[in-house]
Amino acid sequence: MTEVATVQKTSVDRMQVRIAHLDTLLSLAGEVIITSANLQDLERQVGTGGNVGQDGVHLIKASNEATRRISQDLHDLVMAIRLVEIGETFRVLRRPVRDLCRNLGREAEVEFEGADVLIDKALAERLVDPLLHLLRNAVDHGIEPPIERKGAGKTMGGRIVVRATDSEHFTEITVSDDGAGIDEATVRAAGRRELGDAAQRLPLRDLLCTPGLSTVAKVTATSGRGVGLDLVRNVVDEFDGEFSVETVAGKGSEFAMRIPKLRAVNIVDALTLRAGTGLFALPIDQVVANLGLPRDEIRTAFDRERHFLYQDQVVPLFDLQGVLGEVAEADLPALMPVIVLRSRAGLAAFVVSEFLGPQKLVNIPLDENMGHHVAIAGTAVFTGGTLGLTLDVDTLVAEVLGDRSALQTAKRTAAAISEAAWSVDPAAASPTPSQDTTTPASGDVDHTDREEAEDLRQELQSCLQRLQDTLLSLEGDPTSADHLNGAFRLLHAVKGHFTVLDAEGPATLAHHLETVLDYLRAERLNLTQDRMDQLLDGVTHLIAAADQLPGVPADPPSTLLAALHELTANETVAAEDGVALGDLIRQPFDLSPTMQLQVLSALKRGERTYETYLRFDPGRQPGFLAAYLLLRRIGKAGTVLATVPSVTDIEQGRCGREVKVLWSTSLTETDVDALHDRLAPQYSLHEHRTVPTTIFSLGG
Repeated sequence: MTEVATVQKTSVDRMQVRIAHLDTLLSLAGEVIITSANLQDLERQVGTGGNVGQDGVHLIKASNEATRRISQDLHDLVMAIRLVEIGETFRVLRRPVRDLCRNLGREAEVEFEGADVLIDKALAERLVDPLLHLLRNAVDHGIEPPIERKGAGKTMGGRIVVRATDSEHFTEITVSDDGAGIDEATVRAAGRRELGDAAQRLPLRDLLCTPGLSTVAKVTATSGRGVGLDLVRNVVDEFDGEFSVETVAGKGSEFAMRIPKLRAVNIVDALTLRAGTGLFALPIDQVVANLGLPRDEIRTAFDRERHFLYQDQVVPLFDLQGVLGEVAEADLPALMPVIVLRSRAGLAAFVVSEFLGPQKLVNIPLDENMGHHVAIAGTAVFTGGTLGLTLDVDTLVAEVLGDRSALQTAKRTAAAISEAAWSVDPAAASPTPSQDTTTPASGDVDHTDREEAEDLRQELQSCLQRLQDTLLSLEGDPTSADHLNGAFRLLHAVKGHFTVLDAEGPATLAHHLETVLDYLRAERLNLTQDRMDQLLDGVTHLIAAADQLPGVPADPPSTLLAALHELTANETVAAEDGVALGDLIRQPFDLSPTMQLQVLSALKRGERTYETYLRFDPGRQPGFLAAYLLLRRIGKAGTVLATVPSVTDIEQGRCGREVKVLWSTSLTETDVDALHDRLAPQYSLHEHRTVPTTIFSLGG
């Protein structure tokens, strides 16, 4: 049985940036330069005692307006750069759902809508697990077996729709199915086993999200532990969102996540105020109202703190100074300044000393080891250069209301968003003692730049994800030449990436997969379900291998390699032993006009041209891969002009244990021999011969 594919959790410290965003950034940088030049001119006038005059006043106003607008545009641009299409998240879900349907004997068509909706990258990464759990539930619990659906008058195959919709302030992601719906009686019976009679009073959504609750009697690989919906709600809570469930017996269910759009946590649209001698700032979108509350409207009761009625709702009242650990003012004015705040824990009001006004502030987070109050989010420079504190409203309200669960959620939210979106890992900025920080010598041809290797690894991961997506599309439409050719091209790129990154085992597997696709393109094989499973299993191992880089990836399963090899064994060109030594040496190089120009260019640069013969033992890997790696090593020290067998033959596997290379380099003959001596133990070079050769003469 095919294993259910898992989704790898990856979080990278880089992302692609659209050219349009870079153009906007350059434009804003130009405006900053112009504004700075105007201010410098004004500074010189003031410094020399000159009269600024009316023109200067206008320039000050214009500079102030430009600065305000540029700061807002930069803020918006940074947030826009962080946005990615949710389709990238949808893409990684297709394979696990496909495998799950096959393992459970379900027939279900999964549709993704709204793939072009843009969401913050931090949210995109966190949504993978919740969506995967919802899809598993839809397949395992929602979609009925085909025979049951037929009896209910439904189509044999179920339908699951994952839909993303966008509004001004929220992104909503729903997962709906046309299955049997949720049996509320069964859920409440399971709830009584876990929670007792309290289960009857809980809404269905809260009961479904109870940790440990499950309606399945036996734990399986896909269900039975009662953690799925609890995880979904926790992730939604982290982003201050809403999670809802709707179900109709016999018709299906819909699970919806409604998540506010993330804002930059270090740039705050804030309401500033004074409480005692301290200056504070609160996110303005969590401010419900600013009131002048008469003292005689304050009520007290035995079972609650001070409170008052606001729009027919009881709102508890606290003193902000006292909450933050300062001595509260003893004499309160008859008309008290009160601010009403909204948080996940509910509404709460705080007495303050004075309202100052709205400002856009830059929040500087405080170190957790400083021992500050948990509700203090950081510091900010207010208008006039005065230092103040920013407050975390969710944490503040959760603490005064005694809602410890909300307080913990608020802490997780701040930590998760701050770490995912804005923190800088010091270890990434400076090498650890275990990292190699030495500068390689100019003659070290084995050195690979870490930045280039990381870029290549990320491109490899992207290619693999597109490859898996293309194969799944091919499975749905086996006659599509576009899908087949697209998968072949992607596999060829994947093989090259693994080869450049010295991952020989995955490169070998990619070559076998590429060969199978080539046979499918030539109609020498038919695309059966077993062969599609083998292709997808191979890609799964390649994805795992890419995640293990820059370490040494595990070798692909020998059973899978053997199965892939068997598919093409009858027609594969056998060349393990190569041609006779004399035949290979006598074969001429085929120099194209382009290569001839490269030879002339090398001669003008003062390089030498060599003919090198290499005989090696490929060991467990195919001969073509050993030859490919050897050519790459030589290419780092010079320019490979031609080979026997040709590069095309080598890439197609028509290569044995030897190769002849024509190349140019600035190395001397002694240096070339030394290079091959260094390569000998790595590639089991049994023999290498190099002789200078003359193809063209600049003076002839």
